[in-house]
Amino acid sequence: MTPADNLLIGLNGRFFASNWRPALDEIAFAQANGFQALQFRGKEEGLQAEHLGAELAAVAAALRQAGLVAVMEIVVPVNAQGVSSTGHPPLDTLRANLPAIETLGCRCVHWHPVPTRDVSASAIPSIEQSLLEPLTAGAELGIRHGFHFGLEHNSPDLRLFASPGACAAALAAVPALSFVWDFNHTTPEDRDGFMALIPRMSMLHVADTPLPEVNHHLPLGEGRVDLADYCRALRQGGFVGPAILEIGGLPKSGGFGRDTDAALIASLRHFRRANRL
Repeated sequence: MTPADNLLIGLNGRFFASNWRPALDEIAFAQANGFQALQFRGKEEGLQAEHLGAELAAVAAALRQAGLVAVMEIVVPVNAQGVSSTGHPPLDTLRANLPAIETLGCRCVHWHPVPTRDVSASAIPSIEQSLLEPLTAGAELGIRHGFHFGLEHNSPDLRLFASPGACAAALAAVPALSFVWDFNHTTPEDRDGFMALIPRMSMLHVADTPLPEVNHHLPLGEGRVDLADYCRALRQGGFVGPAILEIGGLPKSGGFGRDTDAALIASLRHFRRANRL
């Protein structure tokens, strides 16, 4: 293995209402520019052809022809009871996406649980505890259906699974659960704690941010994340897997729409250079 073989660098598919392109076009872009993975976003009702502009089987065939690894993120809004605002348990959402996961051949699938606005800080520990059972069931579904099932952490302002300690506790409670490390959510104080979880990581989310501020989702090189440092730690820890560029920008960093073709291509090159240092 060469120093750069451990990362399958991919992009977050631009399948958003305000920034949408057909999945077949996104696959062609990824293949033409040397990306190795593509992230899809699960839907509460299940990812369907209408969300991608083509039948799932056609998208899967294009992925195989392009040699791209498919992964899926499922953002899970949870209230104080650990269910969505519409009353859907997280496990129901995972089950609804299983047809797409299997058809697309997703290698890694993860939940990104986000607390609803009405959740108080005092409710966070009980929500984290309540999610251990569905996380266990999700990991079992992953084993049964052939994908790594993981949990993504949040930035500190969202509180839910936001610290290395909370994430380590969930991983200890659910031995089959994987972890998704987001560089852009990681404060300098939490860097070492999250690096300690490298042996449990299934994939990465990668963006830049003006540390100590986090969660700006900037193109690589526009913030202060020491990518070479992170890449060295990942290699030393034996990580091998997808690394998804999640650039685009939040309102606090200038707004969405920064995940242009040019920005993604430049970030890919920047990341590859960092992984060789």
